[in-house]
Amino acid sequence: MVILMETVKHHPKHLWQKIMTGISNISFVCAAIGVVITIIYGGDVTKEYKAAMGAITFICFAIGIVLKTMGGTSIPNLKPKKD
Repeated sequence: MVILMETVKHHPKHLWQKIMTGISNISFVCAAIGVVITIIYGGDVTKEYKAAMGAITFICFAIGIVLKTMGGTSIPNLKPKKD
């Protein structure tokens, strides 16, 4: 049995994918800043503030991962060819 694979042409990234990639990079920077601030001020604040700083850092990192994945996905043209 022979399986023929047709190559799929991928279009350039769409505008929203470029915007999402930029926002994801900003989100990763915010997460890194959050880690640094948490390390610097972790001993001087109460547990509630430490938890809030950790939560904000985690959310920024998670948003960065999701948006980076969405921005980096190759979206093929799935429209049928007109003969």
